[in-house]
Amino acid sequence: MIEQKQHIIKASYNQFRQLGFKNVTMDDLARQIGISKKTLYELFENKDELVLESIKYMLETNRAETEAVLKSSKNAVEQLINVITIMEKMLRGLNLISYMDLQRYYPTAYQYLETFKREHMLTDIIENLKQGIAEGLYRSDVNVEVVSRFRLESAMIVFHNNVYPQDKFNIIEVNNELFVHYMYGIASIKGHKLINKYLNKETEKCYIPNLFKVKC
Repeated sequence: MIEQKQHIIKASYNQFRQLGFKNVTMDDLARQIGISKKTLYELFENKDELVLESIKYMLETNRAETEAVLKSSKNAVEQLINVITIMEKMLRGLNLISYMDLQRYYPTAYQYLETFKREHMLTDIIENLKQGIAEGLYRSDVNVEVVSRFRLESAMIVFHNNVYPQDKFNIIEVNNELFVHYMYGIASIKGHKLINKYLNKETEKCYIPNLFKVKC
């Protein structure tokens, strides 16, 4: 039962992220997953619950990957470089309408996302800033409280279709550009040199495409 439920949550999330939460019905999900609608409703009370569980699945998966790279990275700059690759994976194939649907139609799931941002994502950003300052890779005068919140909210701007319309902008390229802008803004001279080293290496490997217009 638990395995079946997890399979449904994962499959549902993949549909939601591609087509939007509003556009995908419970009938659609039942057909796509290959189960009866009755079985779907036996496992999930309604679509709102399934949307919430899908968001939890996405955030928990992202959290596990982020924790792993934060622990394995050699320094604060490398942490950020590795986080970019995780974000790219999450954004690839994502339809921006999904985020807008969440705000408009699924307040419980959206509030869960907002709480997660404050309790986990903001904490990671603060810890990275403190580590980078201690390592001499970030400017010593960085106001951690101010900059951490700026980074958290600027990370979400890529989902605002009115700012970066999906038909005109590549969401991954926008995210990478904003992330690199953030890194250089907080970095010390020592940090700048290390960022250049990492980015040149990563573009050669095609992990972070188009940051410097490098063709792989």
